Amino acid sequence: MKMTGLTEFGLGLRIEGFSPYDSGSGSLAGSTVRALLREFGVLHLVDFPDDNDVYRAFARRFGTPEEVFPPEHRVPGHPCIRLQTNVRGLGANAGGQYLHADGSFNQTPTSVTLLYCQEAPAEEGETLFADMRAAYRALPDQVRRTVSGLRGSYPCREIASRDMDRAVAMRTVTLSAQDRRRQLDQLSDFSRPLVHEDPETGRGALRLNQHWLRDIEGMAAAESAELLRLLYDIATDASRVHRHHWTEGDLLVWDNASVMHKAVPAAAGLRKITRRITIAGEP
Repeated sequence: MKMTGLTEFGLGLRIEGFSPYDSGSGSLAGSTVRALLREFGVLHLVDFPDDNDVYRAFARRFGTPEEVFPPEHRVPGHPCIRLQTNVRGLGANAGGQYLHADGSFNQTPTSVTLLYCQEAPAEEGETLFADMRAAYRALPDQVRRTVSGLRGSYPCREIASRDMDRAVAMRTVTLSAQDRRRQLDQLSDFSRPLVHEDPETGRGALRLNQHWLRDIEGMAAAESAELLRLLYDIATDASRVHRHHWTEGDLLVWDNASVMHKAVPAAAGLRKITRRITIAGEP
């Protein structure tokens, strides 16, 4: 087994020769894999088996997989695996082309995301990862002190309602009135700290989202917008961002408390097909 850092600033680890099975050559204990993820934020596992049962079993090392909504985006027979493609009518076509952490619309957000590449485009289609721990360390001292006591506002019901309207209008999903109500009933509007502190290491990380985070609680609109603009500028500086170029058989695993990510569209006419599992966070 060979392990290589992905960046010069400490984000990401590439693992070759890894086996997802519990024993044998290339296997790692679940506790070791979780420790590596906590340390590096993103794991790149090369040549992962193209087997949904193996994939699901490996994902359980990180916790409990979340069910996919809406059901039509599920891989048949696998309610916790989401099919994501740029092929119209096949799976979920609306990848997050903005910087975000998965599950930010939940008060207890998604902890870990796994994304397997079934078909990779020859050009573009990358995924960007911004290291939010490095971004927090890079903040000027006064800004770091300021944001440590602030909370971001997430008006999730309003945003989700608008998103579902758009998806139905674009015919990327079919939702009954009952499905829509059920989904909205599971959401609430809330606020959360702009800084997440790892309970084990004590390391701080910025917690932002270009879609679900609207403003900063208790701040005037202009002041909030100015501070968020500064935080996003620091978080997305090229010196703290990793660009992953996909190859078939890649499995990426990332810690949503440590990184934000963003999907880049594939070049025109090229297909990209991935399968995603998300792991529920702990309250």
